[in-house]
Amino acid sequence: MRLMFFKAQVLLVWMCLLGFSVAEAQSAASSGGEAAATILARARKVMLVGRADGSVLHYRAVSASEQNYQSDRTYPPFFSSMDIEEGWFDPQSGIERIGTLTTFPGYTAPQPRVVVTNGKGAFSFAEGHWSAMPPSFLRSRNLDPWAVVADWTAAENVRYAGTEIYRDYSRDLLVRKGASGELRLFLDPKTGFPVKLDLEEKHYLWGQRHIEYLYTNWTLVGGVMVAGSSFRLADGKTEISRTTGEVEIQASNSAPVMSRPDAIPQPEDALPRFLQPIDPTVTQVGSNTYLLSNPGYTELVTRAGDEVFLLDATQGEERARKDNAAIDKLFPGHKTITVIVTDLAWPHIAGVRYWVAEGATIISHRAAREFLQSVVDRKWTLTPDLLEVRRESAKLKFVEIDGRLSLAGGAISLHPIDGIGSEVAIIAYLSNDHLLWASDFIQSVDGPSSYATEVWQAVHRDGLHPERTVAEHLPLTPWSKIEELQNWNSAGGDSNSK
Repeated sequence: MRLMFFKAQVLLVWMCLLGFSVAEAQSAASSGGEAAATILARARKVMLVGRADGSVLHYRAVSASEQNYQSDRTYPPFFSSMDIEEGWFDPQSGIERIGTLTTFPGYTAPQPRVVVTNGKGAFSFAEGHWSAMPPSFLRSRNLDPWAVVADWTAAENVRYAGTEIYRDYSRDLLVRKGASGELRLFLDPKTGFPVKLDLEEKHYLWGQRHIEYLYTNWTLVGGVMVAGSSFRLADGKTEISRTTGEVEIQASNSAPVMSRPDAIPQPEDALPRFLQPIDPTVTQVGSNTYLLSNPGYTELVTRAGDEVFLLDATQGEERARKDNAAIDKLFPGHKTITVIVTDLAWPHIAGVRYWVAEGATIISHRAAREFLQSVVDRKWTLTPDLLEVRRESAKLKFVEIDGRLSLAGGAISLHPIDGIGSEVAIIAYLSNDHLLWASDFIQSVDGPSSYATEVWQAVHRDGLHPERTVAEHLPLTPWSKIEELQNWNSAGGDSNSK
């Protein structure tokens, strides 16, 4: 009741400020003929953007970003990266600056970051120059309806497209072109407020996803109307939840520098560097064993008889094609390829669809079957990949691991790690090379970590005797280094890092 009374007070104040009656709002909505420019102008008016003329909007917010792509399970609940944000938005230039402190499991101190966005891209400033950031950094901008309305106001191809029901009410619909298709902005014809930004977004694993940015809990604070809550949803599931608290209009000369970035923005569908399928380098680490490495990920390929085994399939189809070409050169005349999936983080399995289309057998933990099947079943409608082209004939051939599994006459053995932080993940031991593939669970040897300890425990539990180890983000490393770190940890050292 207290919240309802507060909202009623806010609405009354807002209507008085605008001199805008309910009857007038209903009349505007029923006409259905407002041009896009008129609808956007009304949105700026009801948000009281004019009060920030010559100034900037300063706000503080907290965002929870669900890490669905790298949590310890492929199903909820997912852990969140927690962001404490301080933002400044300049309505005149359309520039937004957000300083963020991120808290992530195991980090001993929040990780600071400053990103500047405009209607064309995201940028960071370091060492005296601007750098373009991946398009994913525009998500924070899209969570701010002030910035979204500014971008749509400045765009040239906006048109009115009628009305559509969303969240129980009819909404005015504006559309314009985006990198992956049509962008749609929903506004409430009763009040003029923006309600949702809607788009289809390319995705390296799912092909495409339906993305929605929802603006709700509008609040009069700092003399302006802001969305107290904003959400990013992907295929109907919440990925980011932002709560905006303190808001004020601030003189421009008291705000941080809000200069226009001079760097060329990255394309809207550009991939972050760790996902870019840069040509892999080939490094021999055994008589028939090689590493395929690029700046994002290392994979391992080995041959036993006529069989070739690939440990992990990262980044996507283009990377998988390059891996396949390398395998053909390394092992001409091989008959079969088996892909061993050791971890289910989305970037780690983005090449699986390609290998299924090529007829490869997929081996992974028994708990991975359902998720991998959903990856294979997903229809790529925006830009069909090889699996989509071969949909009728391509089927998932899955072999599950439930305990130790020996392959190729014992040349390769697979082992669940089964630590508290590494359930559902596996490691692989190549006995002829005395080499351990540590999946993604040894990332650094700068100090002890819980993940590395769990790998070490699995090795000793199953009686393995590696001389070297390597992983997706770890170069070839003597196993003695892992032993040394474990001995240090057992002697009384401590580390909270993963």
